[in-house]
Amino acid sequence: MRTALLTTAAVLALAGTAAVVPAATTAAAPAPLHENLRTLTPLGAALDAEVDPAADRLYVSSSDGTAHRLTVYDTTTGAPVGEPVELPAPATVMALGAAGTLYLGLSTRIAVYDTATRTVTDDRLPVEGSVSLLAADPGQGRLYVGNQAARSVTVHDTGNGAVVGTPVVLPFHPAGLAVDTTSHTGYATYVGGTVENGSVVYRNILNAVDGTTGRLTGTVSLGTTALGSMGVTVDPAGRTGYVANLAAGTVSVVDLAALEVTGTLTVDGNPKALAYDPGTTTLYAARTGASSVAVVDPKAGTVTETITTGERPAALALDPAEHTLYTVAGGAVTQTVRKTPTPTEPTPTQGPTDPTPTGPTSTAPTPTPTDPTSTGPTPTATTPTTEPPAQEPTAPAPTRTDASPTSTAPAPEPTPTDSTSPDGTTGSTTGGGGGGTGSDAGGTGPGTPDGTSPTGGLAATGGGSTLPVALTAASLAALGGAALILTRRRAAQEGTGGTTP
Repeated sequence: MRTALLTTAAVLALAGTAAVVPAATTAAAPAPLHENLRTLTPLGAALDAEVDPAADRLYVSSSDGTAHRLTVYDTTTGAPVGEPVELPAPATVMALGAAGTLYLGLSTRIAVYDTATRTVTDDRLPVEGSVSLLAADPGQGRLYVGNQAARSVTVHDTGNGAVVGTPVVLPFHPAGLAVDTTSHTGYATYVGGTVENGSVVYRNILNAVDGTTGRLTGTVSLGTTALGSMGVTVDPAGRTGYVANLAAGTVSVVDLAALEVTGTLTVDGNPKALAYDPGTTTLYAARTGASSVAVVDPKAGTVTETITTGERPAALALDPAEHTLYTVAGGAVTQTVRKTPTPTEPTPTQGPTDPTPTGPTSTAPTPTPTDPTSTGPTPTATTPTTEPPAQEPTAPAPTRTDASPTSTAPAPEPTPTDSTSPDGTTGSTTGGGGGGTGSDAGGTGPGTPDGTSPTGGLAATGGGSTLPVALTAASLAALGGAALILTRRRAAQEGTGGTTP
């Protein structure tokens, strides 16, 4: 009974050892950062900007009231390329077409700038009215023209300059214009008030114009806010449109396939011009009332960052290849680069460590356990300080089939003196962590290669004294072995008349 209790105590001691907890790692993805790289200041006040990612060129139109120019910049260095080109009139809007052709809106006409020869051809496309908006679809060879005076949107074939279909006449002048180059459809906004039941009601509408036929193919209602829907941009991959509602401080999200509003993004500061970067799924909104550009995550529906610019930003140009934004504000152009910080190594969260157990150091002798089931005289608790060496080789004991706790390190094994078993044979017991190979050791622990137990006393590995029957520093399971030795000695005493050999 006592032996079983001691063995159980050893098992519990081993099971109570602290387990190794793997170190947890945390790797929070850093938010993208935007940095203003430089400010480009042309002669006169900047009016509009267009970027050519393939050529690494930025085109900026400017005017000082009397002289009108087009300046070309290297987008990598920010340096001007050649001298500014003189223009016959202010180019208030521009659009980059195919084969290095830049279209310039010069009030009542459209001029063409050849980027290779650096020459301007005036009156390339005559317009009856005034050019207020331009948007190009180079893949289809189309140029969309917003006409403020005529309150219309006209589609032109850039190959011959002819009008495709007939102009789409709107109730009010177009306020924003963009092209979905995947579906070859232009989208124009307008806002205007009408009298209904004696009250003025404002209508904000997004209009879809087919680039193949030049016809109006659908409309989307965007609310009734005065000074409402202005700038528009398109995500071609997701067939999603974004419309800035100036006075409302919002951006409408539109499903362009279904032609319906699917959401609203809050962007304060009177958003007007918009730009969308499909590579990073980032929306930019120029805030005319805050002299900044809001960086918007459309999926999360939140403004994640604010880019400081000049006063009253009015136009945006985006280089999707380099994820670089150009903002026309305060008479200059702010070049902003988007950078993703280098991911840092995951920071390990240290869990509890598992020190290598060395066992308690015991300097006091352990009381000799008594067997309550014994009816014979109790042997004295006198323990010799040393154990005489074994006189004869010990035979290997049969191996038990029941499993016992396994120690992580070989435990020192006590070697008792020869004793006679009740059946008259000579046997040995190998202790140490409940893992010896004796017939009553309770396990199949480490032993000598030939299966016999080593000779000598019980060695303590934790710095304690050498005791034949004591707790070893390696494991509490040695108590089971010690109790077994005492039991056998007691049985031998009873069999020989109670004398101790």
